Amino acid sequence: MARWMWIFLILVLVLSCENPFSIRMTADYFPLKEGNKWIYKVKEENYQVVVEVIEDRENLFGVDVGGDLQYFERKKGIVNKVRDLVKTYEGDKIYFGKVYEPYLFLPPIEGENWEREFTFFTTYKGDTVRKYLYISIDSVKSTDVILNNTKYNNVYQMRRKVIEDEDTLLQYEWFAPNVGLIKRVIMPDSIVWELLSYIVKE
Repeated sequence: MARWMWIFLILVLVLSCENPFSIRMTADYFPLKEGNKWIYKVKEENYQVVVEVIEDRENLFGVDVGGDLQYFERKKGIVNKVRDLVKTYEGDKIYFGKVYEPYLFLPPIEGENWEREFTFFTTYKGDTVRKYLYISIDSVKSTDVILNNTKYNNVYQMRRKVIEDEDTLLQYEWFAPNVGLIKRVIMPDSIVWELLSYIVKE
């Protein structure tokens, strides 16, 4: 009987301590719920960006990012960015349809890396037009971050690379448990977003 009591006490102590594995498995690193709101300071540009979830349509969320409405699909284990693929060709805009671009796999895993590649073709005025999209995530690591006198534990830092036709976007992002994106560095100009305040509903 005494032996089982000791085992029980040890389990209670272990579970009551902050366990990074437990946090990673149970926390939400991309909390999408209508009314959730984040305010970021863009350091080099000296202005703020307000990000707010303004629409919830059964796992498809409309997110206002500084006046730009973006859509994200939330499914088990993954968040997809949903958008129309468009290319300007000979001065005209050509529509390639809707793409579900992998944005974030949940929960994050340290050391994880993945990539996705999409190639689309269509015919326009007798010409074959190609649309190319490549997304990759790597350099995922767990860390602690202090921003504006607030410490965030069990933060996942990652590098995101998006190539769309001839354009390349490279950025570093930090996601905190039950908060979401707390920091972003956009290359090559090193434009830094830092979280000032947030409202995340349970």
